[in-house]
Amino acid sequence: MSLTVPQEWTSEPPSGEAMLMVVEPADDEGLSCMVSGSLYNPNGSPPDPRKFIEDWSMGTWQRMIGRSFNTADFSNDRLAKFPDGYPVRLADLEFTVNDGSTILHGHSRFAFSVRGARYGYVNCSLMAGSAEEVAQRWAPLADKVERVVNSFVLYPP
Repeated sequence: MSLTVPQEWTSEPPSGEAMLMVVEPADDEGLSCMVSGSLYNPNGSPPDPRKFIEDWSMGTWQRMIGRSFNTADFSNDRLAKFPDGYPVRLADLEFTVNDGSTILHGHSRFAFSVRGARYGYVNCSLMAGSAEEVAQRWAPLADKVERVVNSFVLYPP
């Protein structure tokens, strides 16, 4: 896979088998972009990964990604193409997470694809104590985040 990030952003080493990279703006506290990819179990996998991505729906976002959050509202789902024409899905996500004593609100921009027996995604997200604070902090970063997420490429196996 590849990802293009602004030169001033910092990169952290992988933190597990599927987590390939975490990048963060040096001056924007709270925003991080996680890049993940791995092989997946072909027994439960779609027979045609390309068609699976092309036929993706809001319900698929909810089933595949949304269950990791307490609340997850996806929007702006669209089909895009890698430079070689292979499909990738993009979407925004408004979410909450609850650790038992604190509820955090967040916004994410995702790119997700499946190629052969591999999946990969980039998730740029920001969390704060309220949805209003998330919106205020996201606004000045939105264009930069969009360029980072749109630069994601999952190469063929």
